[in-house]
Amino acid sequence: MDAAVETVSTADTELCVTDISISDQINGSGDSQESDGRLRLSYIVPPAFRQPMVNQAAWTTWYGSPKAIADVTDVLMRLRSPKLNNVRGLATFNLPKGRSVPPATIMLSFLGVAEHRHIVAEVMGDEFDRIDLGSKLEFNLGQLLGNKARDQLRTMAQTSAATDLVSHIERCFPIMRSLFQAGVFYRELALPLLYLGALKDRLADSSQKLNQTDRFRIDMALSVLLNALPSPFSGVILGTCESILKVFPEQAAKEERLIAKRGPMDPAVPLAEQMSENGFASLVQEVVTFHYSSSAGRKQPLPALLNAAEAAALALSPGENVLTIVYKQFCDDFALPRWNALTESLQKHAGSMEVPFDHKALPRDLIGRAIEQPKGHTCEAVQLLRGLIQFNHAHMDVEAFTKRADKQLAKARELESQISTLGANLTASAMIKIASLAQAGSEEIMANRNWFKTEVESLSPLVRTWQRFYEEWDRLLRKGSPGPNKHAASLAVVEKLHKQPAAPTATSPEVEDLQTQIETLKGLLEQKDIDSNEMRVELYNLRLFKENLGLPVHRPEPLALNMDMMRRVAMRDSITPTDVLMFIESVSEGRVVVLDSAWKSAKEAASFQQTGRMLDVITTMVFPYYDSLMAGNPDSTARAILGNSYSANESETVSSHRRLRAQREFEYQGEIHFFERHLKAGNGAGLEGMRIHFDIIDGKVVIAYTGPHLECSSSN
Repeated sequence: MDAAVETVSTADTELCVTDISISDQINGSGDSQESDGRLRLSYIVPPAFRQPMVNQAAWTTWYGSPKAIADVTDVLMRLRSPKLNNVRGLATFNLPKGRSVPPATIMLSFLGVAEHRHIVAEVMGDEFDRIDLGSKLEFNLGQLLGNKARDQLRTMAQTSAATDLVSHIERCFPIMRSLFQAGVFYRELALPLLYLGALKDRLADSSQKLNQTDRFRIDMALSVLLNALPSPFSGVILGTCESILKVFPEQAAKEERLIAKRGPMDPAVPLAEQMSENGFASLVQEVVTFHYSSSAGRKQPLPALLNAAEAAALALSPGENVLTIVYKQFCDDFALPRWNALTESLQKHAGSMEVPFDHKALPRDLIGRAIEQPKGHTCEAVQLLRGLIQFNHAHMDVEAFTKRADKQLAKARELESQISTLGANLTASAMIKIASLAQAGSEEIMANRNWFKTEVESLSPLVRTWQRFYEEWDRLLRKGSPGPNKHAASLAVVEKLHKQPAAPTATSPEVEDLQTQIETLKGLLEQKDIDSNEMRVELYNLRLFKENLGLPVHRPEPLALNMDMMRRVAMRDSITPTDVLMFIESVSEGRVVVLDSAWKSAKEAASFQQTGRMLDVITTMVFPYYDSLMAGNPDSTARAILGNSYSANESETVSSHRRLRAQREFEYQGEIHFFERHLKAGNGAGLEGMRIHFDIIDGKVVIAYTGPHLECSSSN
């Protein structure tokens, strides 16, 4: 291809299709108009979502059900703002009097037109994300790719090293290699690109024919994903992926005109080698501008500097001290203040309960130790720092600890207050009451001490994470610089190299032979270094796994299963959720597995009152329901045994909502499972609405959670 190419796409900021078939009867200046007065609309949805014959089916497929569409359209039509006059006018245009507006027409007007969608987003604010096109992306990708494959891609985008992510993306889109080498890798672009690569493979798979429903899903998914990318990325994908371009006929026509001007692009050749230097530099700047404009105002748990360092590490050099600056910023602004607040709070509670505080287990100087930036190996250092920051954001929650402590200690404080009040006016009856309260207070203090010990033990993974971080960082410092790793195709864009003419030197055959041997030995040493690094990583993972085996678990001691407990279960006398789990595990003949998370949640739900009903529903599930399933009956038949106490799955909103779904995900045999089957053991809010989440895995009833009703869409 001619290196003088200056652009890769005619695409607008959004993947828009212009339609000027609407007359000027819709008044206002919010939409652009042609010289003949016709309204110019920029649609951002695929053709099927605009065609009257099929658009109702298309919108219903994407949002999941007619009810979901009705709920969204109800929200949209209730919006009140002068800015929405044109939007509502388009939805009701040419509608006969007395007829209701078709839901698909409302969806198209409010969400399918670029200009209108921006207005709706402005009017709705944060609530817009709940009804926007992208809100159903995860659900539909689960239907197309499978939930497991979708979740693996999402986890990869969030946790994988930048080098691994880029390698995966480049396998799908080799042409983008030079863009990443030029320093325009950003985490928020990784997931759309991974999803697009998976959809590209799905379209190319001739063994799986797409039905109309799948076609609706894949068309809209591609639109949403391409609109989430800067136009250079979407332009490159549309210009080199014929299977994706076919989905957008109008865009294909634009691409044909562009190809006629500058020739086709080779999808296997890095983009920098197919463009002029100025054209490629402008394209890189466009992506950088898109990143900073789209991230402005967005709440980001990771420092922006860390993202910049990660992008630069894939290109040339991240700057001499950028990682130490990121580390210090994170420690000063987040980790150190929270750690100090947490340890001070723990010390205060330890004093009130007369429990010795172990300063060695929770050292004050754990966080904020000085570090140096490693020379080279920057991608490894960025990944190490990223993991530390993510772990701390997830596990260092001072506010949550304070709430737990206030709740746990409330009863003891109440008893103390009552004793103090009675002590102000000592009488014989008051002294008797004080003695009774003191006994209750003593029991409560012992329970609080056990709780405090558990809280301190729960912080050990956080302490080990910081200790391992320092150890791994020191290892990177000892490794030293691996040497330059620069990419000629992109260097001209990100730095200007002043090439000095080499002085002519005479080399004898012996010298050339020695140089060849040196290069061979260097190659062998580099391979040994790679092998050694892989062994260190494996050793680190094994060491971490071994330590995690020693984490405190919440399963009761076997001795707790005694005759007294069996009698109480038989008589339904003062049994607790933990008693129910122990009983059912002991009499189930190996068909029940109770996870540590279930023991923990059962222990925290000790005050639950309807344990008799809990015992009934679990017993019914473990025996007649399980036996029916094992006999080959479908779940729809077996569920009749449990009646309204059983739900086979969660709502679509819960399943596709990242945070709500995560509350129902638990680890079993090294894999994360989504435990959406659940039993209702109580009615009411909070603890009295107890739910038991379980699943049948490899012929076992695996119980993962027994506690208050988990958060759902109605409580969100």
